[in-house]
Amino acid sequence: MDDSRGVYNHEIVLPTKKYPIMLYFHADGLGYVAHHWHRSLEICDYINTPCRLWYGGRVMDLMPDTPIIINSGDIHSLTPQNHSDPRGVSLIFPYEFMSQYGIDIDRIRFAYTSNPAVDQRLRQSLHRLADLGERRGTDPYCHLLCNAEIFNVLHLLMTYYQDSHNTPLSNRHVERSRELLAYMNRHYQENITLQSAAEHLNLSVGYLCRFFRKYLGTTFKDHLTDLRLQRAQAAISATDQTLLDIALDCGFPDYRTFVSTFRRKFQMTPRQYKQCPVRFVPDFTQDYASGEDTGAV
Repeated sequence: MDDSRGVYNHEIVLPTKKYPIMLYFHADGLGYVAHHWHRSLEICDYINTPCRLWYGGRVMDLMPDTPIIINSGDIHSLTPQNHSDPRGVSLIFPYEFMSQYGIDIDRIRFAYTSNPAVDQRLRQSLHRLADLGERRGTDPYCHLLCNAEIFNVLHLLMTYYQDSHNTPLSNRHVERSRELLAYMNRHYQENITLQSAAEHLNLSVGYLCRFFRKYLGTTFKDHLTDLRLQRAQAAISATDQTLLDIALDCGFPDYRTFVSTFRRKFQMTPRQYKQCPVRFVPDFTQDYASGEDTGAV
């Protein structure tokens, strides 16, 4: 929590000029996304890629073409399997966009499934979006068709997927999880430890260790490593920094540790990843930016 303002850091979702929401085509590349949350409704469909989802305290190994619906404010992580030609889409509906249409995602919750017929309609709409993504290089007005499909997805979600029995998560464990993630997001470049995190939250080291496992399904060390790897993965794709500079900027103590950790996670070295034709290019969000919990800005 920001000591001076009493607010949390969270992922702030920034729409683009062409789309009213964040629309990401998986053909542009896939990447691991560590535990995070945002004040937005998210739906993903990894059409030809298995994916491991951590959500609601559970780990789920999902088959390809399983739409994933993430409610606003819920902590989650996504690990898609490596694929040389990924196909799929992710849509993130920011709070302010939804508010324009009288939809309060702070109060409305969505189920992960409806009925087979409606689920198939949703899947088909997401497939059409993925297909439209392949036309971006040849059709300068393709975004207009994409926007029509975006609103079709939203209509399906609002009509068939609202879940009155699924109440928003609002308790001290969720708030503490968000505060902990915010602290690590701000300081991952530094030599932070379980001890320093515990002191920041006024908790004992033993309690925080147990808290991580129970409520986030991981450990402090593993999440810190995943967070640093996610930042490094993005930097390799989006910047011209040297791999050594990326390693040090992302909090790794030296280049050798960075390489061995990266290889263990992604089954390739950072240099090999840099040479891949399809990489994760996070060009649509300002990850974990500081700001009030007001959604899109």
